[in-house]
Amino acid sequence: MRASRTELFTWLGVLLALASGGCSEEGHDTGVLVVPYELGNRRDCEQLGIVAVRAELDQGDYVEETDCDVGEVRFNLLEPGRYDVVVYGLDADEVAVMDSLESSPLAVDVVGSRTTVVLDPAARLTAAPAKLKLRWEFGFSSCESALIDTFAVKAWRSDGSELLMESEVECAMPGDGRGQYRVVPDEERDLSGDELGEVEVQPYDINALPVGEPVIFDFETPGPGHEVRLSLSCNAGGCDGSGTADE
Repeated sequence: MRASRTELFTWLGVLLALASGGCSEEGHDTGVLVVPYELGNRRDCEQLGIVAVRAELDQGDYVEETDCDVGEVRFNLLEPGRYDVVVYGLDADEVAVMDSLESSPLAVDVVGSRTTVVLDPAARLTAAPAKLKLRWEFGFSSCESALIDTFAVKAWRSDGSELLMESEVECAMPGDGRGQYRVVPDEERDLSGDELGEVEVQPYDINALPVGEPVIFDFETPGPGHEVRLSLSCNAGGCDGSGTADE
């Protein structure tokens, strides 16, 4: 049965509408975001050992990376809306040794309609703090049976002359991944990787009374952005450690 002229025009209209919708999905209503960046007090990449720069939007929902010397990171085909921007400077080992988190994540509005928005002022990257990670094991006991409720952590300069940070980790806090390390909170970004070299860990019971003696760790300064991992072996009498950072 042959289709009528009216039916043919109707189907043609549907196809054109679908094609128009497809063009919209391909970028008609999207926008471009350009994120320029500066390293410290306008230092160049080679001076600071930065090889690449990675920008993330909305906690990693969108990620783009470029060679450091380019000077900006570009996002294409972004839906209109407000985005939080964080920028990281990566060294040759792909460690984020600089970041833009000295202040809160930068907010920027992408307007769409193929318009290019440039972050202004440029994201300024500064030295990232070191990351301190702690793990513990109880053998055949547990936090409850050993009566350990929390671990108080003090981080010092490598020469022991200045307290950089005090923090606390709950014994019941679950570990992460195969290593079962817990990240020690550093809300104020006080763990300078160029200074950190000594950590004291004191277990406490639920009544805030110390359990055993404090455990002291000494190690080489890790450098900005790098991790320091420490391990404890605990029981009802307290905790012990190797005295140095894990390999």
